[in-house]
Formats: sequence, structure tokens, C-alpha cells
Amino acid sequence: MKIVSKILVSFFVTFIVLGGAAAYYLLSPVQGAPHMLLFQKVIIIFASAMGVLGILLAAIILHPLKKLGKGAEQITKGNFAFQIYDAALTKGKFKNTDELSQLIMAFEVMRKRMIELDNNLSQRIRTKTFDLQRVNDELIEKEKILQQANAKLVNQSEDLKKINEELAARNKELSAANAKLRKLDAMKTDFIMIAAHELRTPIQLILGSVQLAEKGLINSDQAWKTISSEVKKLAEMATYLLDVGKIESGTFTYDMKPLDVSQLVEELVSSSTKFCSQDDLITIDIDLDDDRVKILGDEHRLMQAFLNIINNAVKFAKNGTISIRTHTDRDNGLVEVKVTDDGTGIPEEILPILFSKFVTKTNENERGTGLGLFITKSIVEAHKATIKAMNNKNAKGATFTVSFPIYERVSPVTMIE
Repeated sequence: MKIVSKILVSFFVTFIVLGGAAAYYLLSPVQGAPHMLLFQKVIIIFASAMGVLGILLAAIILHPLKKLGKGAEQITKGNFAFQIYDAALTKGKFKNTDELSQLIMAFEVMRKRMIELDNNLSQRIRTKTFDLQRVNDELIEKEKILQQANAKLVNQSEDLKKINEELAARNKELSAANAKLRKLDAMKTDFIMIAAHELRTPIQLILGSVQLAEKGLINSDQAWKTISSEVKKLAEMATYLLDVGKIESGTFTYDMKPLDVSQLVEELVSSSTKFCSQDDLITIDIDLDDDRVKILGDEHRLMQAFLNIINNAVKFAKNGTISIRTHTDRDNGLVEVKVTDDGTGIPEEILPILFSKFVTKTNENERGTGLGLFITKSIVEAHKATIKAMNNKNAKGATFTVSFPIYERVSPVTMIE
């Protein structure tokens, strides 16, 4: 081994130096005590030789080991830049040097390799960090997109919910409209049958009276009486149909004037007495409020409306009494006209739809179009008034109540007149 050869050379040099020094001192002339002086010279020569040997060994072994220790200490601290070998590293130098120098050179190679590895690792870490950052940024961006998509889906879900609710509401309305249409269709069918029956009956009576008069089975007066009565009924039906058409087309006209409610009721009773046939045996009583007021209305249309109410009462109050009362409610600015009968009352099944078109409920021997109360309600509402009907509690019959807004109070002078 080369390090051993260097140590041996050091020892050899030391012994040569020691031998040379000893020979020099031994051959030199000695003065004084020869033995003591010789011993001292030998000690000095030996100590000098050992010193030289120590210096040689320190230069050969201790100095390289110290450099290795310091280099190892710096590496343990992570300092890879500390060099222990400054010369160029070649294979020739490595082979031609001793083991300690080779160890120092190998340590330097290891240090440089560790620097390369550290640099490579740092670069890979930076690359991976960059890649991770890029992936993280992509994930953040995708998360934003997902959040936006989720928010959009939530909004779409809310919109769909609202649409479904609207569709459900429209379905409900459509179902109600279909039910109403079916009901109206049934009512129209009933009306057509009723109208056909109403038209056929007076026409048959008219034709029958004519045929009987032609055959001499009845006299002309009886025939004309029947014909006149049935023609009036035909005219009434035609009037109802025309009025309904005008109401629905908006051409039903009104001539509004201040009207005394008490006078209107008195005229109504006078007309109703003529209106009711002798066979009906209907008694009409009136009870007028002392506080007389005026309303703004069309007298002809209001007479038509109240006669329809009385006509309806007559159908259900055969051989009974119809009472007409007025009541002034100053606090609410209203005047009420109540028409009450003591008949059988309004059938419960038609009470909710009493004022609709084609609603009728009569006995088999009675005739009606189901349009009178519909026309009445339209006339009342045109006067900014209200109408309601209910069966009397704990009594027979029904009551119709029409409430008008008060236009003005009747003056005493007007009352005297």
C-alpha cells in the first residue's frame, strides 16, 4: 500500500538522519566526561529524529484525515460547497497517489456527485412543485366551473320547480275550466231542451187552438185567448234571449236617473199585481222604511230585474205571500230592498249557481228558461249594487236582497208631492 510505503520511507529517513547524527557525534572529539556527554548527544539525536518522524507522519496522515473530518462535518450540515481537494481530478492522479489522497479525492467526487444529485433533486422537486401547482390551479379552475355549473343547476332546478308549480296551477285552472265547460255544456244542453220545450209547447197550443176553432170545437174568443197568452210567452222568451245577447256583447244600455226607492217599490207592486195570474193567488205585502232615499238607476231595467225576482218567487210560492221591504243603512250608505216568499225555498243544489245562465229547477208542469235571474244580476251590478239569495232560517221560503248605494235623501217637499 502506498501510505505504508510513505510511512516506511519516513522511518527510513528518520533512521538515516538519526544514524548520521549519531556517527557525527560519536566520531567528534569529546571533552569533559565522555560517557555523560555521549548519552546527552544520543538523547538529543533521538528526540530530533522523533520530531522529524512526527512531522512526517502528521504531513502524511493527520493532515488529510483532518481535512476529511472537516469535509464530513460540513456535509452533515448540508453544506456541499466545502472543498477538501482543489486540484483537478483525473484517473492518472487517482492511481498514482496514496490511499489517503485517494480517499480525499473519492470524498471530493462523492461531494460533487451529491451536489449534482441535490441539484437534480431540487430541479425535480421544483418541476414536480410546478406540476402540482399547475394541477392545483387546474383543479381550482375546474372547481370554479363545477360551482358555476352547480349554481346554474340549482337555478335551473328552481326554475323547473317554478315551471312545475306554474304547470300544476295551469293544470288546476285547466281542470277547473274543463269542469266549468262541461257544466256549461250540460247547462246549454239543458237550455236547448228547455227552450225547445218552451217553444214547442206554446206553438202546439196555438196550433191546437186554431185547429179546434176551425172545427168549431171551441169558439174564436177561447182560441184568441190561448193564442194571445202563448204568444206573450214566446215574446218573453225572445226578449230574454235578446237581452242575454246584449249583455254579453256589452250593448245592454241604461238611462240612469235619480229614483225614489219607495216609489219604485210601489210601482213594482202595481206591476206585479198585473204580472201574477189569477190562478197564482199570490198576496204581495210591502213595508217601506220611513227614511226615504234616492238611488241612481234605470227605472225600466230595475222594474225588469225585480219582476224577474218576483216571477221566480211566484214559481216556488204558489198560493202564498210575497213581501217587499226596504231598509236604509245610513252608516254604510246603502238602501236594501228585500223580496221574501213563503214557498218551498230554493233547492240547495242550485243555490250556489242561482244567478248563472240556464239554471232552472221547476216542476214538470212549470216552464222556465233559466235566464231571468242571470239578467237580473247583470242589471243590478250595472247599478253598482249587489244581489244575494238565501233560504229563510226556521221558516219557509227564500229572501232576495238587493243593496243599492244611496244617491241622495228625499226632501220633505218631494215626499209631500
